[in-house]
Amino acid sequence: MKLSFSVLPSAFFLGTLTLSACGGRPPQSRIAPAPNPTLAIVRANLWDGTGRAVVPNAVTLVRGGRIVCAGTAAECPVPPRARIINAQGQWLIPGLIDSHVHLLFLTAGSAGEDLSLDLRDLLAQGITTVRDMGTNPAELLGRVNALTATPRVYAMQLVAGRRFFFNGFQGTRTSRGTVYHQPPAMTMQSLGWTPILYTRDTDPDSVVEAARSAGAMGLKLYAQLDLESVRKLTEAAHRAGMPVWGHAWVQPASALEQATAGQDGVVHAAGLAGELFSAEERDTLVNDGNLQVATAEVATVGSAHDPRILQALDSMARLGTIFEPTLDATSHSVAYFNSKRRHIPSEQEEYVRAASGFGIEVTREAVRRGVRISAGSDHVAYGPAIERASLLGELRLLVDSVALTPRAALLAATRDAARAIGGEPGRRLGTIEAGRYADLVLLNKNPLEDIDNLDSIEWIMKGGRIWRPGQLRSGIAMR
Repeated sequence: MKLSFSVLPSAFFLGTLTLSACGGRPPQSRIAPAPNPTLAIVRANLWDGTGRAVVPNAVTLVRGGRIVCAGTAAECPVPPRARIINAQGQWLIPGLIDSHVHLLFLTAGSAGEDLSLDLRDLLAQGITTVRDMGTNPAELLGRVNALTATPRVYAMQLVAGRRFFFNGFQGTRTSRGTVYHQPPAMTMQSLGWTPILYTRDTDPDSVVEAARSAGAMGLKLYAQLDLESVRKLTEAAHRAGMPVWGHAWVQPASALEQATAGQDGVVHAAGLAGELFSAEERDTLVNDGNLQVATAEVATVGSAHDPRILQALDSMARLGTIFEPTLDATSHSVAYFNSKRRHIPSEQEEYVRAASGFGIEVTREAVRRGVRISAGSDHVAYGPAIERASLLGELRLLVDSVALTPRAALLAATRDAARAIGGEPGRRLGTIEAGRYADLVLLNKNPLEDIDNLDSIEWIMKGGRIWRPGQLRSGIAMR
């Protein structure tokens, strides 16, 4: 029999014969196993924001921008080939939430560099989520989505009554003559904000739909809305799964009326002064100047304990209405007047000085009576940075002036701030638990001992991506 062979390279042929003779198989190329996509943060002191005690030598597993597991090494075994970050002796906490900011201030249609710089600086402070409480949602979110390094931004839609839009030009007498002010809505619109007009003839569901279409996740009731209007808007928003917040005094609806109407939260401690006026009196206070004068007349440390205010706070506690005092913004205003070399008394100064002491005392009463606090600073993204309210400043006041423990203050800026934001985002933020967003802050010092230790940031994680403060502030994050 004649044998035939295919034409093969001699080396291959000889190698095949040799392997066959030895009973072996041709060599297989070795493929390195794929790295595990899990990130394991090990040996940190874990404060997860859920209310449980600190977990020393903890393991936190992150994959796909979400938390997979957080707890002891036994609860969260590190999978093979996971990327490991050794955080021995450091403190891991949830990303901070500022539940009250104002980011969009347009000048000639542009926000310039202020917005990008401010958002990077907020992230560098460990703030991984903010809620904008007055804006043009579509404009703001479009600008934010075009940027590289920002916190998560959620926008609320402003809603106000007729007199906020159409109250004529008002004159205020000064030593240099009469100064005329335009309706507040016109001032807002010049900044690029888009408040929606609501009257008793307006379909509240149409307001909610307009807000949703613009990208807003909830309503912020601003001014000139009565109890019936607040109730209808709140019911419509809740039908759509959207939260509703409002000024503690929406002229004429008071904080008590807003709480009983089912509103989710109220902002600005100074606004509780509205409880000291009747509904008829509140209805006459149309302009900001009227509000400031009226508040300055009645807001004192003593009046913060008035039974009418205590009744409102008790109702808020019972109904679960969240309270956002915004103390740091008022404190900055007082500091501004203290720094002026030439002192000329004004209605605004009288207002902020009265509002400062009154607001702190009202917040103390709110805490005593079990009202849930959310840490919103009323931060704005323009002007000198030193003059802007900050979340850390708000937390310092909650600890130093209101007498919260650092732990309680941290809850106000994590778990409880997430509840304040509400909706689907509120179920993904604020704590370090499986399924939540991987929004974390690693600190070099214990924030439960001293709230100022929030300044000791090693890195910030948002959605599984790590940033260092210097990287964000230097502009490297833009590259």
